[in-house]
Amino acid sequence: MTAPKQRTLLAALLVARGHPVSTDRLVTELWPEQAPSTATAALQVHVSGLRKITGERVRTTPAGYVLDITTDDVDAHRFEDILAGSARSTATLAEALDLWHGPAFDGVVTGPDIAAAAVRLNELRLAARQELAGLVLAAGRHAEILADLASWVAERPTAEGLVGHLMLALYRAGRTAEAMAAFARLRDVLAERFDTVPGDEVTRLAEAIRRRDPTLAQPLELPAARTRFIGRRSELDSCAALLGHSRLLTIVGPGGSGKTRLSYELARELAADHPDGTHVVELAGYPPASARDAEALAARVAAGVGGREVAGETVMASLARHLGTSRVLLVLDNCEHVLAPVAAVVHELLAACPAVRVLATSREPLGLPSEDVFVLGGLSLPDPDAPRSRSVGSDAVRLFGDRVAAARGGRRLQPDEETYAVELCRRLGGLPLALELAAPRLRTLSLRELVARLDRSLDLLSGSSPVDRHQTMRTAIDWGHDLLEPKQQVLFRRLSLFAGGFDLAAAERVGADPAGAPPRFPDEVLDVLTRLVERSMVDRFDAAGGASRYRLLETTREYAAERLATDGGATEERVAGARHSRVYQELVAAAPPTDGPAHAQWLARINAEHDNLRVALERSLSGGDPETGLAIATSMWWYWWVTGQMLDGRTWLRRALKATEYEVSQRRGQALRAAAALARNSGDLAEARRLGTEALDTFRELDNRAGIISSLNNLSITAQGQRDYEASLEYGYEGLRLAQDGDDDRAIAAALNNTAGTLRCLDRLDEAGDMFARALAGFEKISDRRGEAAARFNLATVDRRLGRLADARQRYLDALAIYTELDIAEGQLDAVEGLAHLHALQGRPAEALRLLVVSDRERSRLGAPLFTPDELVDRTRAEELARAALSREEAAAALRAASTDTLADLVATYRA
Repeated sequence: MTAPKQRTLLAALLVARGHPVSTDRLVTELWPEQAPSTATAALQVHVSGLRKITGERVRTTPAGYVLDITTDDVDAHRFEDILAGSARSTATLAEALDLWHGPAFDGVVTGPDIAAAAVRLNELRLAARQELAGLVLAAGRHAEILADLASWVAERPTAEGLVGHLMLALYRAGRTAEAMAAFARLRDVLAERFDTVPGDEVTRLAEAIRRRDPTLAQPLELPAARTRFIGRRSELDSCAALLGHSRLLTIVGPGGSGKTRLSYELARELAADHPDGTHVVELAGYPPASARDAEALAARVAAGVGGREVAGETVMASLARHLGTSRVLLVLDNCEHVLAPVAAVVHELLAACPAVRVLATSREPLGLPSEDVFVLGGLSLPDPDAPRSRSVGSDAVRLFGDRVAAARGGRRLQPDEETYAVELCRRLGGLPLALELAAPRLRTLSLRELVARLDRSLDLLSGSSPVDRHQTMRTAIDWGHDLLEPKQQVLFRRLSLFAGGFDLAAAERVGADPAGAPPRFPDEVLDVLTRLVERSMVDRFDAAGGASRYRLLETTREYAAERLATDGGATEERVAGARHSRVYQELVAAAPPTDGPAHAQWLARINAEHDNLRVALERSLSGGDPETGLAIATSMWWYWWVTGQMLDGRTWLRRALKATEYEVSQRRGQALRAAAALARNSGDLAEARRLGTEALDTFRELDNRAGIISSLNNLSITAQGQRDYEASLEYGYEGLRLAQDGDDDRAIAAALNNTAGTLRCLDRLDEAGDMFARALAGFEKISDRRGEAAARFNLATVDRRLGRLADARQRYLDALAIYTELDIAEGQLDAVEGLAHLHALQGRPAEALRLLVVSDRERSRLGAPLFTPDELVDRTRAEELARAALSREEAAAALRAASTDTLADLVATYRA
């Protein structure tokens, strides 16, 4: 259709969607500027011409002209109907967007109705693109949408939602500089074209990217798949259907059946149903000693979902409070050895959190009444009587064929191999891990030889019970293990000591034994490890930043551990275990860095190695090496403190101290001081005072000046929290005197800061201000950013009480910036509460109340209550001032505004 007026006429009738359009309306559409006197007659001519193309679909009615069409006739109508449907997903949105082939009504001279429809369609398209990008990013698949986002932003450079999604996708792809460049282009375009600036949301995102905010990481905490997922379509559909009407699904099956991989794929497919995230808690490395402790397991789950313990309540209650009404999917992987505590935690969690779903994997059910169980066996096998063409299409043969092609450089199964492939898949029961292990053998054996070799091992394995399948799996690993060279067998069993993954440096130190069987030296390990990866006995994956990490699948790790005990013997197991513990003791031995980026990297490193640290702790404390356990637990106290894992830290330190209770050493004193700090932060001030006193006594007995000073500082803070100001000052001044005698800059600054805090509680503000200023200078001298932030906050509070409000505001903002750089949420909250008090004093009560409400909620979520007496009084006074200045309606409005804000929102606002 080339006639412009006919194209406009058709467009006008299409916009009406089967409803009559009057002659006057059509004249306006065809001649929007000014209609000629012959417009009505000309319209009839154009209608006649259109009928020659559309036939009788154009009808004349008393109300005007009608074009008879169905939804399927018009892509724009199909697009709108898809978007109007209730089942919006990545698939439906992609289908809707695929209907577009250019701008709406491209090449049509538009009147008012067509122009309005074009605007509407373009806005719907923009919304669909933004929604699709959001869903794909929520599913952790940023690579899939990155190219599309770049193209869409090029079309709509001022669409802030699309620009934000592009920035996030680029950031997750490791292209931080490009993400910030995208924001800069948006800022420049908005300034040039509209003389305005980007909105708050995209600006906060840019700031989060700039500081590498950990909350921007992929929401799905799932290991990247190293191979394609093949088959299991019916299993995925069945599990999705079960979770559709249940809140607890346990996938049960033998080792090697693919429970973990199926659960991860299911989590990916259901990501859109859980907009608040998917959390994976891996339990394979969970210590057996804790296997009956539900509260300890709740702490493990809380750490996995980012929850913090709250003083005065159980960890289970804190976990339930953290998840609240969030729509999340919690994946609990490898539950079989901790069934009782998992069942207890899940039972309470489902009762307390109405929108949480739990997906568990185990070799047996949890045994809860609300549990749906899906029994997973091997992949679908060929029917014995099926023709070859159907046999090779079964899931088991397809998986094996795919892995064979990968192992042989792309050479797929040949026709003369297919019969043997079918037989091998049957013999291995379709178990995915067994097939994965078999495929690399074809580099050295023909498939016929492989089946013959397997026949000699599987003479009794024709059944299909779980016991049979387990034996099949074990035989397959046995068989793969027997094909390894001696060096490879030795390294394989030593690698079983790792939990959750490891890097090359750790593998070199743990895997090499100068006095044992090869590999004997670290530089021998890489070649052997590479061969284990090639033979699918070890999995390699990319960690954050692109570094290589390795892991053993749980089934093979259990097998390797048995081999370490039997083939290596007690000596090799003990010596290699000691090397493993030493690696992780050294990892945490150095004091945490005090500057922002280094501190964040340190936290990320400890998070990555957390399972290995727990294993090293358990081995040391239960295996006759309590000194190493004490050293690891003592060094980890700051990690437990800053991540809010108080119960975990206090439990490990309690065990380590009990195991070394007859020892008087510097390490024990440090452990007592660390346990005191964690007890204080948990709100148990009496226990903190007892432990702190024992630490001080230990260091006095050792005549350890540094230990005495740090213990006195610790006790000064605890006594201050107990409002025992006389004792607090006594501890503080003694610590300050000893630090000055020893010319210890860090200890002097810390003692000044802590002692000044007690003076401030006593309202001796001039003395406190002078001490805080000296502390700040001391921290700046040694570049201690954490201490600098604390001193700035404390000085700001003195300024505020003395009426120096402008100085107070700047210092609160400076402290907030440093705490944000260090990623210390408690410090951020202190600064926010200080700013709230300023707002209350300066006639901005609504903003003050908003900040205080958000701060209260975040403190509860983080498990970080205030305990400094004068700060508690200040916080209460600030809220009283704010509420007194607001009407009921104004207070309600402030509370509504606070209901959707987070700490990150507040930080972004005050750092802009």
